[in-house]
Amino acid sequence: MLHSKDDPLVKEKLRLEALRQREEERAKRFMNAKRRSIGVDKDELDRQIEEKKLSEIAARQEKLRDAERVKALVQGMNEHEAEMKEERMRSLQDLRTTLDEQVKQPKNNALAKDDPLDLEACGPASLQRFSGEDTSHDDRKKNQQDQFKYWCAEYVFEKKKAAEEERRRQLEHAQFVLEQDKISARLENDARKRTQEEARMCQLENLELARQNKLRQEREIIASKKTEEDQLNYLQNSSLLNENLSLAKNEINEHRFRPDHFKGFQKEKIEEIYRENDAVVQEKHEIAIKEKMTEDKWARHYAELAKHVEEAELRKQKRALDDKKTQQNVLHQQKEEVKKQREKMKHSGLDGIGTDFFARFGRSCR
Repeated sequence: MLHSKDDPLVKEKLRLEALRQREEERAKRFMNAKRRSIGVDKDELDRQIEEKKLSEIAARQEKLRDAERVKALVQGMNEHEAEMKEERMRSLQDLRTTLDEQVKQPKNNALAKDDPLDLEACGPASLQRFSGEDTSHDDRKKNQQDQFKYWCAEYVFEKKKAAEEERRRQLEHAQFVLEQDKISARLENDARKRTQEEARMCQLENLELARQNKLRQEREIIASKKTEEDQLNYLQNSSLLNENLSLAKNEINEHRFRPDHFKGFQKEKIEEIYRENDAVVQEKHEIAIKEKMTEDKWARHYAELAKHVEEAELRKQKRALDDKKTQQNVLHQQKEEVKKQREKMKHSGLDGIGTDFFARFGRSCR
């Protein structure tokens, strides 16, 4: 079964393989005693510093590109505003030219209202004023046009002013971002230099500590060897720790010994103790044999006693069975006798008292 590189399982497998490879490389670096300095991985620190430097440069370049994009956006907005303004000016100029041309046409050049009229030369179509006609239409229209022009000019001015203000704020923000980036870059550069100096000082301190630890361990090893040699010599030559039995003898009484310097008994004394121990063992063995014989005798006695008790129990059970059987026979004979007695009473007429018995006395039993 084939898997593409976009397969999540393949991606996860590749990621785990890369992680395992990095861990193996890291372990190799840690286990390399020639390049390792008291737990500080200089190559790894240099790599991290280089990665941080590259990330800072990329972030600074990204900010510069953002500033350039903002500047290009502001410039494009200004150009678009200028084009829109020029388009509006052209439209107004075309409108003004069209109005001027229309004014020059004869149909739009009416007679003045205040001039005297020759009624003989005029007809009904020459009337200048009609009932309900709005005579202030032209003035009001002119005022409305002037007001509209004023509003347009004010709107254009405010929009231009707002655009200039927005452009000024954007430029100030871009300048602020650039200054902030410069300050951040300077601070980061100082921090990086300070971190590098601290790392260098830490490495020097680690090297010095390693040298001092090495010297201390060498001194401790030499002192330990000397102490072991002195202790060995003392154990070999000390009269308190060797097997010299004469040290325990009392100088006043030879048959006594010094308890604080006791090293053991003499050979003859040890042999005597062994003989006494053998005698005690033999005595214990004989006592054990006698106790075993006594226990066997009592065991046989208890076995015979249990046998007699069992035989007595069996005789008792047998006697109980015989008594029970005899009692059953007696009960059976009594039952037979009762049965025979009842048969005899039945045949003799004495088996019951009927109604004729009471009739003999002159009244009913009821």
